[in-house]
Amino acid sequence: MDRLRLSSTPRPLYKEPSLSADLVHRTGATQAECASGMATLAGLSVGGDVSAGDGAPGGSTRGVVTGKYFNFNPLPPPPDVLGNPLVVGNLPTHKAPKETWRSRWQRRLARFHIGRQSAQMKRRWKIQDTISSVIASVSPSSTVLGERGGSEKRKASSVPVIVVRHPYHLRHVFELILQTPDDLAAERRFLELLMGRVLRRYGEQLAQIRGSAFSFENEAREYFFAGFKLERQIKKYTSPEERFAALQSIYVNYFHGRNYYLYALLRREKMAPDNKLFMLNSRAVYFMARIGWNGDLLDKPNPRSLPSREDIFFLVQRDKTVLTRYRSDQDFQRQVKAVLEAFPA
Repeated sequence: MDRLRLSSTPRPLYKEPSLSADLVHRTGATQAECASGMATLAGLSVGGDVSAGDGAPGGSTRGVVTGKYFNFNPLPPPPDVLGNPLVVGNLPTHKAPKETWRSRWQRRLARFHIGRQSAQMKRRWKIQDTISSVIASVSPSSTVLGERGGSEKRKASSVPVIVVRHPYHLRHVFELILQTPDDLAAERRFLELLMGRVLRRYGEQLAQIRGSAFSFENEAREYFFAGFKLERQIKKYTSPEERFAALQSIYVNYFHGRNYYLYALLRREKMAPDNKLFMLNSRAVYFMARIGWNGDLLDKPNPRSLPSREDIFFLVQRDKTVLTRYRSDQDFQRQVKAVLEAFPA
C-alpha cells in the first residue's frame, strides 16, 4: 500500500537528442480531435494551494496529516498480472556490450573508495547492473530459484532478482532508458532490445491466458478513450468526493494508457496506420500534469509534472506510423511540432 502513495508522476522513457526537421509521422489524429487538449499546450505554470495539516494538541507542530491522498502511481490492472513469474528464454545475451578489464578493475577499486570515477563510468556500471538484474529476473534458472526462495537464490546472483508478473514491475528499467545519454548509446540499444523481448514474451503468455490475441496498442487505445470519456464529464461532478474519485479514475486510465503505448513501441508492434495514440498520449500527459498532489484540478499544468521535450520525441522516433504520416502530411507536421514545443526543453 505504500507504493500507492508515491507523489511523483511517472514519466515516459528515453532520451534522444536534437530535433531534426525530418522528424516524424503520426498515427492519424485530426486537428479537431486534438484541439481541446493540444491547442492549450502553451503557457505552463505552477499552480495549486497546499493545505496545512492541523497540529497536535498542546500547540505542538508534530502530528499526523489526515485526509485523502491522490494515487499518482497506481498498480497494474489485476487481470493483466500473470499468475506465475515471467520466463523469457533465448535472451540476446551475446549482444550485450562487453565490460573491459579496465572497467572491472575500476569497479573493484571503487568499492574501497579508491580512485576517481567519471559520471559516465558510473552510469555505465548502473546500466550493466540493470541488464544483469533483468536477465537474472526473467531467465528460467533464476525464476526457479525465485520460486524456491532461501539462501540459494542469493548465492545464485549478486544483482537484485525481481519477480516479474507485469512490465510495471520493471518500470525502473524504462526510466533508466529515458535517463541514458547518447554517449552510452550501445548500452541503451541493448537495454531496449532486452525489454522488447520481455514485452513480447509477456504478450504471448497473456494471449494464452485470455485465449485471444493481445496487443498493447489496443489496450492503450481503450484506456485513453475511457479516460477521455470521463474527462468530458468532469464538470458534472459538484461534490468534492465525486470529483476526487472521477479525477482518480481519469488518472488511472491515462496512466495505464501511457504505459501500454510505450510497451507497444518497445515491443515494435505493427500498429494501425490511422491510430491516434501519439496525440492521445500527449493530451493525456498534459491533463495528468494539471492534477495537484491533493487531487485538485489546476488551471494550468505543473511544469515539473510534464515530461521533457526529449521524452516526447522518444515516442515520435519509435512510432513508425507517426514518422510515415509526418513525411507526407504538412498539417500533421505542424501538429507534431506544436506538441513538441508545448513541453519543456
